[in-house]
Amino acid sequence: MAAQNIVDLPPHHPGMAELHRRVSNAFRVHWIKYPGTRPQKLVLTQKQADDLRLTQLYGGVSMPGYAPEVGKFNDRPVEVSTTTAGVLVAHDGTEMPLADYDKMPTA
Repeated sequence: MAAQNIVDLPPHHPGMAELHRRVSNAFRVHWIKYPGTRPQKLVLTQKQADDLRLTQLYGGVSMPGYAPEVGKFNDRPVEVSTTTAGVLVAHDGTEMPLADYDKMPTA
């Protein structure tokens, strides 16, 4: 099977970059607050999960042989829920709402 080509992917839309930024910032904050631990999982809506997967695919087209694992982000599982606004579940079970991580907190 041929490698996926960027022209095969759906069009990019601004919400994808915003979601990726918030997810990445939430992971960074977790790693800073709790060194040596990993978040349990991401809980996203189906649309958020699809958009996050697309951002991984868009980023991966420039790296030959790269194929992001389905259902994972930063090696953590992505769970789909119809009752979430999008959260990162910390190592201790605390929910970190992604809406709080549009920007990295200062200090």
